[in-house]
Amino acid sequence: MAAKVTWKGKILKKRYRLDERMAVGRTVEVFRGFDLLEKREVAIKLPLPHLLSDADFCDSFRSAAHRSTRLNHPGIVKVLDYGIEEKRPFVVIEMIEESTLDEMLKQGKKMKPLGALYFAHETGNILSYLHSQGLSHGSLDERHIFIFPGRKIKISDPGFPTILGGGDRPFPMSLDSQQDLRDLGYLLYRCLMGKSKEEAAEDIRSGELQWEPEMPARLRRLVEMCIGGSGKGGFASVDQMMREIVTTLREEQPMAPLPRMESEEQAKEVEAAVPLKLPRMKRWQVWLGATVLAATAIMIVFWVISVFIGQSKVEVPNLVDVSVEEAVKVADDLDLGLMVVGEEYDAAVKAEHIISQEPKGGEMVKRKTLIKVLKSLGPLTVPNLIGISLEDARMVLESRGFRVGEIVYRDAPGYREDIVVETDPSYGSKLSGGDAVNLVVSKGASDS
Repeated sequence: MAAKVTWKGKILKKRYRLDERMAVGRTVEVFRGFDLLEKREVAIKLPLPHLLSDADFCDSFRSAAHRSTRLNHPGIVKVLDYGIEEKRPFVVIEMIEESTLDEMLKQGKKMKPLGALYFAHETGNILSYLHSQGLSHGSLDERHIFIFPGRKIKISDPGFPTILGGGDRPFPMSLDSQQDLRDLGYLLYRCLMGKSKEEAAEDIRSGELQWEPEMPARLRRLVEMCIGGSGKGGFASVDQMMREIVTTLREEQPMAPLPRMESEEQAKEVEAAVPLKLPRMKRWQVWLGATVLAATAIMIVFWVISVFIGQSKVEVPNLVDVSVEEAVKVADDLDLGLMVVGEEYDAAVKAEHIISQEPKGGEMVKRKTLIKVLKSLGPLTVPNLIGISLEDARMVLESRGFRVGEIVYRDAPGYREDIVVETDPSYGSKLSGGDAVNLVVSKGASDS
């Protein structure tokens, strides 16, 4: 309680105000905070007081915070800033108001098989990105996953240190990439069966998962291969799991039943029917009829081919600079699909509009083809860096998606050494992600 009273209302780095404590986890307490510079709500995480004496934990916490500022994926909760206040490290992240998977499971909700496949696909995409960056989550559980509308999720705290133990988990915590697969298998099992942590953990430890009879066999195998790991006939990597998920999602629906055959009585009636006597035709009439039939057959063949080709191929529309909402409608009208595969800040393209697409506009593709698009988050606004230290300015720029450009030192009366006195472009300018911001920094007080 003393820690809560001490830290509530405190201002970190002269910028982030701690307003109220929202949650307490195994290693951190989470505050609802306010960014006084950007005028927005943020979440602030600080290690629990009893862990501050653990130097290794605090060093790992700071290292994880630094790594996370460089991660750029729509499925990862953004780390905006980090630092140390009174020898206590902290990390500032974007505020997420959506419910966690833990909250949904506590409400007794379960996932349907198709929903679980999409959940595994979304989570796998995020884990694949982390692994490509040389990182793993290491402690993926219900509390680290936020559920958004439209089958979207976000994962928090990738690579952050945790503590040993966790009796409600079926696996020991580690930073092994295989650990992420096993944790995902555990989450899928809980979501599909609606089991408590203790029940799911016990089933996994015993090696006997308790499935409902109607659970699809391929989905059961997917979960078991996630839990098994590469050493027990499971998936060797997240990418291998993703290929299995995509294959499962693309499975064709069972064929429609054939029309029922005629009844026995109908068949007998046909057999008993008296054949019609056709009038005898002259030779020229036979040739004329055969010629007409042949011409008709040729026309039918060409018509079928033209219809088949026309219906199987369609021209891809140019969706660049079109809003995602409008692009979905355009693609749907042409019997095409559309998937947003990434987001970037772009000064030339409005937010929620498309920056690029694949296949490109004008190409001929089969119907049902998926158009992959890159969505714009709009321009990035150069923050107000005047008056803060060069180190802080560097962290702010990098966490916002900018690059630090040229750094120029000059005399600036009234400013201490290493304080930013000017930026180029100036505060409020609109840029794209990855653009450079040049800094003019004070040399310090000049002799007079």
